[in-house]
Amino acid sequence: MLIFSNTCQYAIKACIVLATEKRKIGIIDISEIIETPTAFTSKILQQLTKKQLISSGKGKGGGFYLSDEQFENLTIKDIYENFEGEEALTYCLLGLRQCNSENPCPIHHLAVAVREKVMIMFQHKIKDLKDLGTVMQMIKQVD
Repeated sequence: MLIFSNTCQYAIKACIVLATEKRKIGIIDISEIIETPTAFTSKILQQLTKKQLISSGKGKGGGFYLSDEQFENLTIKDIYENFEGEEALTYCLLGLRQCNSENPCPIHHLAVAVREKVMIMFQHKIKDLKDLGTVMQMIKQVD
């Protein structure tokens, strides 16, 4: 719940690139920018395209891009749920089946507080991230 998988991290980074570029961009260029293997990045972007979270065009001048609607509406939550599943945030952190507010596990109240903050983060749209250029610089420094 608290950590994005590598796949989800790369997907978010790739979507930030698409939002920043605001044009069709090839898989090799995306992979170079986010410093990931091209084949792995391709699989991630194909999955995002299949779920219609991003778009793609084939042939000369093709590549991946965000349509106007995708650019306006794509959220961190959309990407997260695509790779981690919608139910990922509802699981008990200790893996207990019966954990809920009536029958809480020892860390339930802590997990609820964290979940609330994560849900706030998930509402952010990719296009609204503050200074996408700065985010891209941070991506290059982390990887």
